[in-house]
Amino acid sequence: MGEQFAVDSREGMLAFFVHASEEVHRYISRLTGGDQALTEDIIQETFIALMRHHRAGDDAVMRVGWLMTTARHRLIDHVRANQRDQVRIQRHTAGEPVDEPAIDLGTISAEQARWMLAQLPLRERVALALHTLEGMSVAEVAAALDRSVEATTSLLARARRRLRASMLEAAT
Repeated sequence: MGEQFAVDSREGMLAFFVHASEEVHRYISRLTGGDQALTEDIIQETFIALMRHHRAGDDAVMRVGWLMTTARHRLIDHVRANQRDQVRIQRHTAGEPVDEPAIDLGTISAEQARWMLAQLPLRERVALALHTLEGMSVAEVAAALDRSVEATTSLLARARRRLRASMLEAAT
């Protein structure tokens, strides 16, 4: 079944990662075609995921398979992001619009803006206000709302998408 490690302490977590890192490194190196820089980036992101997992207290026992799966997912995320960047570059080179159209904010009244903000779910509205109006970092907003940084980043992205869609609708 594979060797298990108790990662209920920093020492246990580090021992586990040191034990597994060579095997995970070989695995990811094969997937990246030997791209050393990319392999190292993926390994670092995987270690960060392990630390977050440990900090969240999700699991007291870890297996190498968890690290390998996490590393593979990080690599897939990297490839997808790279593909999106390539599409943007191709669009830009071809003269196509790269981003969504700009919104003419002059056509939206203060009353409409307040109404649009009020339509956002409470958590999204508060997160957006703390981040945008209060100037808090995403990490600070996450701590204030008792959420992870990743969940807060997603929350802010959803809020911006909803607000942008409302603004586009109001501007037309």
